[in-house]
Amino acid sequence: MTPKNPSCGNSVKNFSNLRAITPVDRGLPVNALALSLFFLLATSAFVRAGENEPQLAAIKTHVETLASPEYGGRAGEVAAKSRTYLIEAFQKLKLEPLFNGSWYQDIPGREAGSVAGRNVGAKIIGSDPKLKDEWVIVAAHFDHVGVINGVLFPGADDNASAVAMLLETARCLQQGEKPKRSVMLIGFDLEERGLVGSRYFVEHSPVPLDRVALFVTADMIGRALGGVAKSYVFVMGTEHYPPSLGWVKKASEAEKQLDVGILGADLLLIDRSDYGPFRSRKIPFLFFSTGENPCYHRPTDVAATLDYPKAEAISRVMYRVILSAINAPAKPTWTSPAQIDVAEAKTLRDIFKLLLANRDSMKIGRTPVYLMESSFKLLDTVIERGSVTASERASLIRVAQIVMAAVF
Repeated sequence: MTPKNPSCGNSVKNFSNLRAITPVDRGLPVNALALSLFFLLATSAFVRAGENEPQLAAIKTHVETLASPEYGGRAGEVAAKSRTYLIEAFQKLKLEPLFNGSWYQDIPGREAGSVAGRNVGAKIIGSDPKLKDEWVIVAAHFDHVGVINGVLFPGADDNASAVAMLLETARCLQQGEKPKRSVMLIGFDLEERGLVGSRYFVEHSPVPLDRVALFVTADMIGRALGGVAKSYVFVMGTEHYPPSLGWVKKASEAEKQLDVGILGADLLLIDRSDYGPFRSRKIPFLFFSTGENPCYHRPTDVAATLDYPKAEAISRVMYRVILSAINAPAKPTWTSPAQIDVAEAKTLRDIFKLLLANRDSMKIGRTPVYLMESSFKLLDTVIERGSVTASERASLIRVAQIVMAAVF
């Protein structure tokens, strides 16, 4: 995610500590063949039960790899290593390259003939004769800030966590029932330099942009806003395609440990991640993030402190939403003006309460405290009424923007 700051905290809450019980756990004598047979049968039952969804172990492996010192913070010349990692994952899944037979989309540099970075992409062609020419894009930026003054910035949450989601989504889509719409799976480069990779992509898309039904991305899904919103993930974009709010709510029902906070994208003063170029072209989008946290753009954003059960839960919600999008009878269309759901007011109220409860540890100043406390009467009125007027929302958005600028 493009810049801002704090300094990293500690306690990272795990939502569960569950794992599968194998014959070894039960103390049963097994040889290698029996153990292999066990896992084969378990996997078959897993798939038959419709549980082909992102898995914690795979997410953790991807994050630990991409955030390791060997990947150099995924910037500069060593960024080629992370691109190769994505391509090898796509090849292992037997996906097709996205860019006219190539896995790469070169992003030109300032000097003639130079290459500043490279997007990486794969595709799955849809099965429905009428819908396969429409595309759902699933993306995550793989770059980070690299090594600064000899200090490694690993970027475990920003944005190895979402790359792990992308790769697990690719696996599940390829191994599951064939999607009706076609799917692009993209790793964007140079997001940290101002969304350069995604901006270049929309200007040089491999398909006409009017065929893009939905753009789905994530940026930082393994920590907590301010280090305190432990159970929250935030979703932006439903305001421009209201049926997607139903998809998000349905997809999150099974994740009882997760609170999904709905927000309008205009709450942010600038587009902070790769949804921006799609939003500016009025392409329906959904952006998932756990928000800015004390480890953001710090050397302390290491793999060991990520909340993997939370990242798994968010990845599963995203996968279910993506399934809804690729199999929906009607193509999503941009809604303007934005239709703001009352769920946004509920999210703001909950987050303000969390911030106020942690005002001392977060060193929140008097002005944001006063603004948050003063907003509760209006928030309660909006929630009780079940709707928000344009002037009420403008007031709430101003408060939220001032609070974010002061606190984060």
